[in-house]
Amino acid sequence: MNNTIRKLIQSENKKILTILLIFIGALILSAYIYSLTGKGTIESINYDSISKMTFMQIFFMTLKRNIIYFLAVIFLTYLGQGKLTKILFGFISVYYGLSVIYIIRTVGLEFKYFMLTFTDYLIFFPILLYFTFISTSISKYTKKAKNIETISHKFDIIISGYIQISIFYLLIVTAYSFFYSVYVLILSRLMVR
Repeated sequence: MNNTIRKLIQSENKKILTILLIFIGALILSAYIYSLTGKGTIESINYDSISKMTFMQIFFMTLKRNIIYFLAVIFLTYLGQGKLTKILFGFISVYYGLSVIYIIRTVGLEFKYFMLTFTDYLIFFPILLYFTFISTSISKYTKKAKNIETISHKFDIIISGYIQISIFYLLIVTAYSFFYSVYVLILSRLMVR
């Protein structure tokens, strides 16, 4: 991360509070949605069908699920759309909140489901949250820099620095997807024995 990008992110530390408030609001909304839907039922996971999948099938399915959000945020940040990034994060957080409610509900009922998904909550979502913070911090500056031709060099520095950060996070997500796929494959084969 170059010094310009580091300074921009550090100057926007209050944005982490905004992201956390969106996250807390989304969790409250998740609880409300959960209570309105009659608490629903959880469909059982077919571990047998998962265990018959190849590693590459699981990996590409996991990677696709994990990387779409990051690509959308990168695109919105390039366009300087920090507000849309926050809205997208809000939607993802509602989904995350509902998932957490269901996982807490299933710990006593279906421990296998908990084992299959807990890494998303402990590893993947914190990465997603911090990347959103970085992206919303930088999108403010990409929007301003794009509108002023005289500082196009600064815009190039910001964009090139952000692209480096984005590639780093995409590699992290790819690595997480790889190790998660190995974990799911091993776990699903153990479950059907």
